[in-house]
Amino acid sequence: MGESWDEHAATWDEGGPVVYADAAAASLREQAEALALPLSGARVLDFGCGTGLLAERIAPLSDHIVALDPSAGMIARLAAKIDAGLAGVEALQGVLVDEVLKSPAFAHSFDLVVASSVCAFLEDYPGTVRQIARLLRPGGAFVQWDWERRAEDEQPFGLSRVAVREALAGAGLDVLVLDRGFEVAYGEMTMAPLMAIGRLA
Repeated sequence: MGESWDEHAATWDEGGPVVYADAAAASLREQAEALALPLSGARVLDFGCGTGLLAERIAPLSDHIVALDPSAGMIARLAAKIDAGLAGVEALQGVLVDEVLKSPAFAHSFDLVVASSVCAFLEDYPGTVRQIARLLRPGGAFVQWDWERRAEDEQPFGLSRVAVREALAGAGLDVLVLDRGFEVAYGEMTMAPLMAIGRLA
């Protein structure tokens, strides 16, 4: 992913993505309270942040958010929000490669890594989850929301529960949640993504 998302940046903060971000943030707050996840005062990585819709919603609760996305257009929109007063968020363009990981933003581990509708688009999902797990401090958590792949779908897309469980466990994360994250109507469609939470022991 990367340049292909630039064309969506100008209109991303409209309609469906906003509704999705509201619901994802609400589900994160709910699970953080239920499972004692690190969110309040946390150091967070928003992986595949887009224009920062999720980061905006959790910034008031967290201490600092590193918002990472490969799309220059998306990051430019987020940078404009930061310039306009969005506090506690640091925008960074790139992917999780050595060059990015050597930046000061990654000098310290994270309490929480979130990925909202990102992982199903990755070329190497299990490998990325292993990389993310290495960025967590002990007790830190990785939370993802993704379209769920079902064999009966006409054009199957997304991640299956088996694939997600295997990726989290393979990265050394304890699987705390693997279920529908939320269900919210938007127009004629219903958004009901799979939510997974893995914690580093």
